[in-house]
Amino acid sequence: MRKPRAHSPSKRKKAQPGASREQAKRPPSRPAQGPKARKSSPVPVFPTLEVVFESVEVRHNGWPGDAARPTDLSLILQLEIPSAAAPNPALASARMPFRAASGQTVVADELPPDASGRPFFGGPVKVSNHVNLHARLFVDRTNAIGPILGAALNTVIGTFVGKIPLLGSPLREVLHIQVGNVISTELARATAIIPADESMKGTHPVAIALVAPRTIPGVYAPPGSPEGYRKGVVVTEGDLVALLHLTLTMTLPG
Repeated sequence: MRKPRAHSPSKRKKAQPGASREQAKRPPSRPAQGPKARKSSPVPVFPTLEVVFESVEVRHNGWPGDAARPTDLSLILQLEIPSAAAPNPALASARMPFRAASGQTVVADELPPDASGRPFFGGPVKVSNHVNLHARLFVDRTNAIGPILGAALNTVIGTFVGKIPLLGSPLREVLHIQVGNVISTELARATAIIPADESMKGTHPVAIALVAPRTIPGVYAPPGSPEGYRKGVVVTEGDLVALLHLTLTMTLPG
């Protein structure tokens, strides 16, 4: 008699028809995904500069000679893009009027809160990789009492929300402007180059010397004096007219 054959171990069992149908219905398995990355908030792409007025030491206030009478003055600050190719180089400008005598120091606490320059331009200003900060000191006159400076008016400025348009930068000529009904003559000026990089990051006190661009003659009428008008030199070219103290805060992106 023949012995029954044993099943060969190489032969596989036939798959059940029901099991193959279930496998076909199942979707293919996907690899496990990690946690979704959160969308980061947009990072500012421009540095910002905030300019705060602290005080101004007035050496010459526009009265000729040794007269120490208070005079109406105004300080105009302007931020400007240094590139000559810029379509609008003026980034921000503002005017701060005050009253002072020669030898007097005016601090921010002595000025009205809405006209104290704290901060100038109403807040931080977006700047480029570096900007020029122009500072100009003017003597204001509304009548014949006080300094009278003979010159042609070359700039008219409207009083609209305290904003001042771009002012010219002549080499040696004195700027004469009209703000509303007030005619002002430039006594001194200065320009500071402000870098917008790590060297300027944070808050820094800055002192700016305002120097007369040229010798300015003038006449004045002392109040109540029977002598009439007197002639004198308001300021001499190169004189230190005022020392301006500011606080600059540079904030960089990120």
